[in-house]
Amino acid sequence: MKKRIDTLLYDTDTAKKIASYEAPYPRSDIQFYQEELYKKRTGEYFLYGSGNARSPYAQQVYGETSAWEDGEKIVPLTYENAQRWFEKANNENDELATDKVYEEEFGTIKADTSKKEQQIFRLSKTAIQKVERMAQKQGKTKSEIVENLIMSE
Repeated sequence: MKKRIDTLLYDTDTAKKIASYEAPYPRSDIQFYQEELYKKRTGEYFLYGSGNARSPYAQQVYGETSAWEDGEKIVPLTYENAQRWFEKANNENDELATDKVYEEEFGTIKADTSKKEQQIFRLSKTAIQKVERMAQKQGKTKSEIVENLIMSE
């Protein structure tokens, strides 16, 4: 499936499929749906979902009477939402969303017990854009990028 959302193109044929999830219903059940997590070459994550007429992906059909039918949808995800989706999928079925793939994609979860404090710094627009690109590319927050740069000195 290919869809443009907010000027960005999402295409399941060109993106890398990371993991899958199937709802705990038989495929013939009206509530059945499946989801696949993808990552674009540019680093953005998205979810492709498809399902039967009473699934989250059902589409309403208008005519003489209103009805629902099978449907599909692409949903852009932030890094954090993709990580949460993967954790849920892994908990449901670790064969479709494996621990190995999780660690390759999101790394191991490390507890950071150090107390964080909020500070305000003023940066040029160019520096902010670079930090944002680095955060997206590395799958980290902007604060993590800045802290890593400072601590590496």
